[in-house]
Amino acid sequence: MNLAGERARIELIEPLRGLAALAVAWYHLTVRGNILPEGSWIRATGEFGWLGVEVFFVISGFIIPYSLWRGHFRIRKDLGIFLAKRIIRLDPPYLVAIVLLILLGSASAFIPGYAKSSPTITVPQVLCHLGYLNAFLGYEWLSPVFWTLAIEFQYYVLVALAFPLFASRIGTHRLVALALLTLSGVLLDQGQFVFRYGGLFSLGIVTFQKHLGLWSVRQYLGLLVTISFFTILTLGLLNGVVGTATALLIAFYNIRRNRTLALLGAMSYSLYLMHWPIGMLVIHSTAQFATSDESRVAILGAALAASFLSSYLLFRLIERPVQRWSSSIRYTGEMANTSRKLNPDEVLPVTLPSSSVVIPKLSDRTDTATTARP
Repeated sequence: MNLAGERARIELIEPLRGLAALAVAWYHLTVRGNILPEGSWIRATGEFGWLGVEVFFVISGFIIPYSLWRGHFRIRKDLGIFLAKRIIRLDPPYLVAIVLLILLGSASAFIPGYAKSSPTITVPQVLCHLGYLNAFLGYEWLSPVFWTLAIEFQYYVLVALAFPLFASRIGTHRLVALALLTLSGVLLDQGQFVFRYGGLFSLGIVTFQKHLGLWSVRQYLGLLVTISFFTILTLGLLNGVVGTATALLIAFYNIRRNRTLALLGAMSYSLYLMHWPIGMLVIHSTAQFATSDESRVAILGAALAASFLSSYLLFRLIERPVQRWSSSIRYTGEMANTSRKLNPDEVLPVTLPSSSVVIPKLSDRTDTATTARP
C-alpha cells in the first residue's frame, strides 16, 4: 500500500469539515434566524446548509476507523481508552456551550426588544445533555445541533465494537458488517438512533477500507453505488448524493494544505457549537433594527463575525488544549509497538478475536489524519 499518495488525500478532511460547519452555521443564521425575508437571494444561499451534517457523518465514517487502525486499536484492551479519548476531546467544549446557552437564555429576558421569548430550562433537561439522552427521554435539546453529537457518540461505540469486522482482511466479514450497518437505516428508521444514518457512515467506512487497499477501485465503486442507493432510499436523494460526493472526494481528490481552510477546519467543532448561542443572540437582540435590506445584511454579518470570534476563543482556550490531552493518551498496542525498534517491513501480530484484522506497519503511521469532530 502506498501511503505517500494517501497523505495528500487526508489533507482534504479538515477543509471538508470546516466547510460543513460553515454551511450548517450559515443555514441557521440565514434561514432559522429569520432576519431575511422569504425570496431573498442571501437567504436562498443557506437553504441547503443543513446538508453539512451529512458531510460530518461521512467524515466520521472514514476517520474514526482510520484513527483506530493507525493506533493499533485492540478491542479487549483499548475500548475504554478509546471512549475516554473521545469524551476528553469532545465534552469540554460541549459543556461550555451548554453553560453559555443557559446563561444567555436567562440574560435574554433583560435585553430590550429581544425578538424571542426567554427559553424555559429545567434541571432534568440539562442533566440529560450530559449523556446525550434528551431524544430518548423526551427533553428538548438546548441547541438544535446537539442531536448530531448524540448520533456521533453512538457511532463511536458501534465502530469500536465492530472494528475487527470493518478492518478484517476477509472480504466476507467486511461485506457483512457494511450490509448490516447500511440496511439498519432501512429496517430501524428512527432518528434518535445511529442506525438511521448507517448508510452515511458506511460510505465513510468503505472509503477507509479502500484507503487501506482492502478493495480495488472497481470493487469500491460498486460498493459505493450500492450503499448510496440504500442511503437515498432511507434519507432522501439530496442526502445520498451529498454523502456519496463526500466519500468520492475523500477517496480520490488531492489538495494542498491551505492555512485558511486548515484553521476553519481546526475550529469547525467550536463553530458548530458557538454559532447558535452567539449568532442567534446577535440576531434576536438587534432584529428590531432590521428595517431595510442593508440593516438586515449588517445584522447577519455581525452575527457571523460574532460566531467566528467566539468559536476561535473556544478553540484556543478549551478545544485545542483538550485535543492535545486526548492525543497524549495512547492505546496499549500503540505504546507497546513504539517502545521497541521494528524492521520497517514488519507487520505487527494480530491479537483481535473473530477476524484477521489489518494491522498497520509502523512505517505506515502518519499524523496527517485528525480524528473526527462533529
